Amino acid sequence: MRALKKVISVGLAAAMVTSLAAGCSSKQEDSGSDKEPVTIRFYSTLGEAEPGYKPVMELVEQFEKDNPDIKVELEVQSSSQYHEKLVSEIASDTLANVFMHWGGAEMYEAVQSGKVLDMTEKMDAEPEFKAQFADVTLNALNLRYDDIEGMWGVPFSSVSGGFYYNKALFEKAGIKEVPATWDELLDCVEKLKAVDVIPWALGAKDGWRVEHLYSAIFYRMNGVEGAKALGDRSMKYSSPEAVAAWEELQKLVDMEAFGPEPASVDFSNEMTMLQTGKAALNFGISAHAEAYTGPDSEVGDDIDFFEMPVFEGKEEFAKNNFGGGDIALGIATNASDEQIEASWKLCKALCGVEGQTVLANSNAVLVANKDVEADPEKVNRLNSKFADVINNADAATTDVTNYDKVSTMLTKIRDVASALVNGQLTPEQAGKELDAEVEMYSE
Repeated sequence: MRALKKVISVGLAAAMVTSLAAGCSSKQEDSGSDKEPVTIRFYSTLGEAEPGYKPVMELVEQFEKDNPDIKVELEVQSSSQYHEKLVSEIASDTLANVFMHWGGAEMYEAVQSGKVLDMTEKMDAEPEFKAQFADVTLNALNLRYDDIEGMWGVPFSSVSGGFYYNKALFEKAGIKEVPATWDELLDCVEKLKAVDVIPWALGAKDGWRVEHLYSAIFYRMNGVEGAKALGDRSMKYSSPEAVAAWEELQKLVDMEAFGPEPASVDFSNEMTMLQTGKAALNFGISAHAEAYTGPDSEVGDDIDFFEMPVFEGKEEFAKNNFGGGDIALGIATNASDEQIEASWKLCKALCGVEGQTVLANSNAVLVANKDVEADPEKVNRLNSKFADVINNADAATTDVTNYDKVSTMLTKIRDVASALVNGQLTPEQAGKELDAEVEMYSE
């Protein structure tokens, strides 16, 4: 997706957006001054294919109306390119004033070197705003590090993973119940192939799609504690435990579960395959529920949800899930005091009750703010199922590299994931490639 960069003055209809002043904890006052407005950059990963794209645009536009002394330059870029640019801007100390991030290895160096603002003081100074988030949300991995004290963002969204599936196609294949075990899922793949249905849509051209699936498999086989072991080096990426998850992915490729050429499919194509009934299922996150069940989907009424199956013999990890803290809003320190204060106001507008209610009612994200009372007539019917999965988890995190201190590991594992599906790496080689990355950047 081509990057979009513009000052938000696009005139999008914002009738759905009420004033965000209350979400900022105090009513904004007119500056009453001819002083030039403070300009801040806001870097978002919610591109045009994402349900959060339009509501975020509208919220930013409303924020500018409520704060005429602040001008927001919004930059939007798709996920893979977003991460590449984020890493580049961390290295060059050119981070946007406000930026979306997921914590983990990608942000560790930036936090350690003081490029990201510690939100602790600001959150503690506004207890009513802080109280809008559950303790588990405020202590999630996208905001915290075990060895660096501080809070490195404001919670914007949570995430929960699982399978979207087409009930009509399952019935066509004679599948009467959703799979509870991994072996049952593999059996579903064979039955769907037998009726000339692409079993599983996967946009393997976008490495994050494969990496999300690898991470989910890894947690069901090794638990979230396994990801911690990768991070503290007590488990190698080339260990039998880590490679086993790659082997399950390879098994799916060999079965042609993803169709004959998954490496040529990007995420947009993947979504279309499910929306048009050409594929029977995919592993996805809560943010895409509306895309699959809403008006853009030809088969929306047939789409339902099931939880990640359990590996037999690994039942102790049955509630170790892909999910948890998702997007956080960080503030860069390479700015004036005025820009930092304006950035904080924008964070509160997007993460406060009013802004998060707009996002919830738009089915944009699984919101992080616990005080939101969304309209049941507007919220997607699958959101409660995703929420139940994450709320009942024994442990949860997103990317398997979240505990790794090497900042390039997320980008590397996504490159490796695509290469494996493309036939360029074996499972064993995938593990060795990741260990080599660790060795290259470790002291």
